[in-house]
Amino acid sequence: MAAIFDEASLKFIEGNRTTMLVVGKESFCDYHTIQEAIDSLEREPSSHADTLYILSGVYNETIRIYRSYLTIIGMGTVEITMNRYAKELDDSGEEINTFATPTLFLGGSHLVLENLIITNSAGQGDHIGQAVAVYAHCDQTVFRTCTFKGHQDTLFTGPLPPAPRERGAFGGIPLREHHTHYRQLYQHCYIEGTVDFIFGGATAYFDRCEIRSIRHNENQTGYVTAASTPEGQPHGYIFKNCFLTAVPDIAPVFLGRPWREFAKTAFVGCEMGTHIHPLGWDDWNNAANEQTVCYQEYGVKDASVVRKQRVPWVDCLENGEEALEKEHVFAGTDFWR
Repeated sequence: MAAIFDEASLKFIEGNRTTMLVVGKESFCDYHTIQEAIDSLEREPSSHADTLYILSGVYNETIRIYRSYLTIIGMGTVEITMNRYAKELDDSGEEINTFATPTLFLGGSHLVLENLIITNSAGQGDHIGQAVAVYAHCDQTVFRTCTFKGHQDTLFTGPLPPAPRERGAFGGIPLREHHTHYRQLYQHCYIEGTVDFIFGGATAYFDRCEIRSIRHNENQTGYVTAASTPEGQPHGYIFKNCFLTAVPDIAPVFLGRPWREFAKTAFVGCEMGTHIHPLGWDDWNNAANEQTVCYQEYGVKDASVVRKQRVPWVDCLENGEEALEKEHVFAGTDFWR
């Protein structure tokens, strides 16, 4: 337990009962669907730490989780999959848009998810648009050995920006709670996609993950990240000792472009395949973004050579990554331990 929750959380939990539920197809399971188990937990006050075990299998569900202090552990191979997409029409004939598409939504804090495969299987193309696998509107959350599969917009790390640029409201899943911080740790995870497939405003730390670019349906340029870091937030995305891979014969892929002008993204000691575009970064067709973003690469092999290829408005250094260790990025909390 101490490895999951910080001292304040442990004081909160001590003296409170805990619940353990099992989801699976077997007769002895408490529930046969994940959402049924979540609904049962959410009928009780979120005043204690609960654990949900999911037995191996494929679960065709959309999952919404609003509660906090919850651990979800997949046993064997557990895949949660659904196929909602932005161009899908609702009952009134309107497109549901990006933020109504996630297979898994998380809205609380102090969450731990282990050994899960979360997939949005909608595919890609102009008739599909964005299709989110995980909508992580959560704080102090750890994902361990999880897999996120999709195409455009696979993983959204909340919060949303203050307002959309293309329409009146973001829409999508209703948000019941807004956190002061959105801090998330992804350890030993696998994340795949095509365009902006890791995006949002969280302080999100990716520790020894495989970040895999897959082929766009028209083999267009890919983008790994599209951060929307709020102005003044110390950190956005940090990729530490990650492996950036790709399927064969893929078009060049950029490390990131800014969904909002104060985007922050750093790659530290990462290994990158030849699919990464020599320029490295894109300004999303707005040169003004070059003055406000913070894009960094540390621990770069042959940094002097790479620096000459990269766009001039990023840092590309051999050393200097000490300030981006987890204890600094997540200072003031121990959830990441």
